Amino acid sequence: MKKLVSVLFVVLFAFTFVNAQSKMALGVGANLALPMGGTFGNEPGMGFGGGAQFEYMLSPNISGTVSATYLMFGEKDLAGTRKISYSIIPIQAGAKYYFGNFYGLAETGINLLSLKVDVPARTFMGVTIPGSSTSSSTSEFGFGFGAGYVLPMGKNSLDISAKYQNYASSTAAINIGVAYKFGF
Repeated sequence: MKKLVSVLFVVLFAFTFVNAQSKMALGVGANLALPMGGTFGNEPGMGFGGGAQFEYMLSPNISGTVSATYLMFGEKDLAGTRKISYSIIPIQAGAKYYFGNFYGLAETGINLLSLKVDVPARTFMGVTIPGSSTSSSTSEFGFGFGAGYVLPMGKNSLDISAKYQNYASSTAAINIGVAYKFGF
C-alpha cells in the first residue's frame, strides 16, 4: 500500500509540475538606468546592472511577477569638490498584462539605496586638508510602470522592456532592460 501511495504521489507531483511548466518563466538580463528628476537627475551618471524576474501566468493575459535587480550608477566628479556614486537594489512584486506579444507592467516594492561620497584632499594657503569618505544606506518604498515586448524563441523568449522606476521621493530613472526568459 505504501508503494502504491508513493507512486500515486510521484505521478500526481509530476503531472502538476508538467502542467505548471507552461505557466512559469525565469528571466535573467541586463538593465540601463537613465537618472531623472531633482538632485538624482544631476548627480549620478548612467546606471547599469542586472537582475532576475520570476513570472507566473495567472490567466492567459495576466502574469504575476517578482523581481530583484542590482543597479550601479557611474561615479560622477562634481566640479572637483567631491565624487558621488549610488547603487540601488529594487525588490518588487507586480503584474504584466499581455496584448499578444506586447505587455504593460506595474510593480511595487522596496528599494535598498546606497550612497557614497568621496571628498578629495585639498591644499589651501599651504595647509593640507585631508580628504574624507562617507556612505549611507536606506530602504525606501518605490514603484515602476512601463511596457515591453516578448520575442518567442521556442519554449524560451527574449523580453525587451522600458519603464519609469521611482526609487524614493526624489530618486527616479527610466530603465531599459533586455532579459532572456527560460520557460519551465
